Amino acid sequence: MAKKEVKTDLWVYDLLKESNINLEPQGSTIKEIDKALKTASKSNTGNVGFPEYVGLVKDFILVIENKADVDKHIKINKKGIISCEIKDVKNYAVNGALFYAQHLAKNTTYKKIIAL
Repeated sequence: MAKKEVKTDLWVYDLLKESNINLEPQGSTIKEIDKALKTASKSNTGNVGFPEYVGLVKDFILVIENKADVDKHIKINKKGIISCEIKDVKNYAVNGALFYAQHLAKNTTYKKIIAL
């Protein structure tokens, strides 16, 4: 991971801490979420994949993906919607967060999911 992205991860962590939102970095101790993430590779290989932060806030799963550069925030396709192509899911924060949210919705009993 690039040094700039680690700084972004720490900045996000500080914001979460300041807001009293307890999310876990790179995985989850919640069994159902942890099990679903074991097949959540953004490369769509069926291997493990982890968002930067994930956890429960009341009855919502909150998923956070971040990138160090603003130009890696979101990739919109020609139809004007968030691209779900593997390269875009891997390279853009919003696309990756959406991927994890959809994967968790399909592979857990949680249906209220916020992806950032």
